[in-house]
Amino acid sequence: LHPWNQVKAVVSTQSTGDFDEVSELAEVSSQKKYASKLASDKSGELFLWLFLREQVEMHEAASITEIGSESIDVLVLRYGIQVRIWRDFLGDNIEFQAKEKHWAHITWPAIDGKKKCSKRYELLDNLVVIMKAGKQLFKINGSLPRPDSMDEVTVAVPDGFATEDV
Repeated sequence: LHPWNQVKAVVSTQSTGDFDEVSELAEVSSQKKYASKLASDKSGELFLWLFLREQVEMHEAASITEIGSESIDVLVLRYGIQVRIWRDFLGDNIEFQAKEKHWAHITWPAIDGKKKCSKRYELLDNLVVIMKAGKQLFKINGSLPRPDSMDEVTVAVPDGFATEDV
């Protein structure tokens, strides 16, 4: 019997209404709804992680939500998930300077005929993040592409996202 039907049955059979019994049934219903929502969310996260594990990497539009001394957190708009971009995972010889909570300045070295380039990122800036499945289950790692290589990348941009920032 569905929890709400149980509540209706209790209320209809008792004219005075046993508040404790109705309250208990409502609590059970609420817990089941929360557990169902959590299972649904985790199922989606697992599917995304498995998908990314099969893909080498995926470029997605994102917005910066937090800047730390060793990382940048971004919200991947298409999936509604937060991804952390660790300084150590940006690549070899990449310089990362940050004023925690304010800005991060990243410099990529000259490689393969490309000149040295840099970019400053601030809170709420729009950017492209490279998403990869981490080694741990549900763990999604992020990285940033070189700004001068963005011409080679196609990114689906959600409505309302400032495309000139990507």
